[in-house]
Amino acid sequence: MTGKREKPAAKIGRARPSRWPLALMLVVLTPAALAQNTPKQPGVGGHAKRTLTITVPTEGEYFVRFLPSPDAKEPDQLPFRFLDRKTTVEYDPSEIGKAARIAVDDAKTGDTAIRPLSGKDAPAAGLLDLRKADFDHVRQMDVHVLYKGDPVAAARVTLTPRTGPSVTRVLDPAKKGTATFEDVPMGRARIAVVYGDNLTQTQDLDITGDRPPGILSVTVPVASAVPVVAGVSKGGSPDAGPNAHPANEEKAAPPSAVPPQSGGLIGWLGNLLGLAIAAGTIYLLYRWAKSGGMAATLQKAGIEVSGPTEGDQTAAPWAPQHPTTPAVTDPTVCEFCGEKKDSAGRCACSALPTGGAGAAVAPAGLTSVGQPRLVGTVGTYAGRVFPIGSGVTIGREPANDMPLPDDAAVSRRHATVRVEGDGLVVTDENSSNGVYVNGVRISGSATVRLGDEIQIGNTRFRFEV
Repeated sequence: MTGKREKPAAKIGRARPSRWPLALMLVVLTPAALAQNTPKQPGVGGHAKRTLTITVPTEGEYFVRFLPSPDAKEPDQLPFRFLDRKTTVEYDPSEIGKAARIAVDDAKTGDTAIRPLSGKDAPAAGLLDLRKADFDHVRQMDVHVLYKGDPVAAARVTLTPRTGPSVTRVLDPAKKGTATFEDVPMGRARIAVVYGDNLTQTQDLDITGDRPPGILSVTVPVASAVPVVAGVSKGGSPDAGPNAHPANEEKAAPPSAVPPQSGGLIGWLGNLLGLAIAAGTIYLLYRWAKSGGMAATLQKAGIEVSGPTEGDQTAAPWAPQHPTTPAVTDPTVCEFCGEKKDSAGRCACSALPTGGAGAAVAPAGLTSVGQPRLVGTVGTYAGRVFPIGSGVTIGREPANDMPLPDDAAVSRRHATVRVEGDGLVVTDENSSNGVYVNGVRISGSATVRLGDEIQIGNTRFRFEV
């Protein structure tokens, strides 16, 4: 046995790897992993979000909308609703663009306030204090293009507001003649409609905040014929004018809601009954007018009328009656009133007054033994005999020689009659209803012979001696 230590036998197997490569990998990968799992901080590797506090004039329902600019990464933004006078919103300028704007909509009035989020007019210190005058836009305006009350099938509608660029909408049948515009500035505006064969219709309007709440509705009727949308009833569109509100308009009833019209035997009998009632009414009115009842009713109401009245059944103007010698069965009895004549052969109805108005004066031209007189034949004074002597005045006032106070169709001073030759001369004294001789109205004066008839008011008088 010697003093040397023997070397241990070598182990057979895989050699142990070095630890330096693993440590080097940890040093390289750890910062990247930490950077990936650590959230971005404002201003460090990302974009800072901003907050904006909005104050409105009155409490109510409002909506906040962001209006992105063309460089926006996310142009579609959801509106934010609030009910108090103050709210705070948060936004990322990188998402809505550098020239984005903010809009606050008043749901009650339909008005909108729009302000930029950048530039000199941007809200200062993150505060946007809105007044009533700041709501100077209309959230939505519908322009209805109609031809004779029906929606136009195709047109191009251009809205030019007082500020901002013009906006154009193209109508097709699916839009049923309605072009919708949003965020329209208040003030003077012009609507131009191009339709048909390049025809143009323009309309100016003033958009104000003093209008009914809701959607602003304007109707532009075109003058020339143009294809319209079929199946849309007339009157379905709102009335013209900037104050119309289609949401308050009643919808046209569908065809199924319209009650069917009656037909068949029942409808035919109803039509026949209606015609019979109408014909009967016309006939009764004709008979009433023909009988004089209508004229009498008008006279009672104080309306002077001419023509036949109640009790006058003669349909056509009368013909003059020129009597020859009347047939008298009893020479001692008056053929007119049926009374006994006196010893001189005169009747009481033929007796003339001895003095005063209408006094009897022997007419120079009349050779008959009788005295001239007017005998009522038809009307108010039928059967009455009025001696006329050499002449009388006729009228409704008692001061006339021949007063007719019971006839409202007689004027106060209606006519004058005087004996001339073998007849009479009757003169119309500018009466309301005129004087008729043998059914013909006279103008001025006319000659009347024995047997002729004179109509004064509602009475016909025959001239006799």
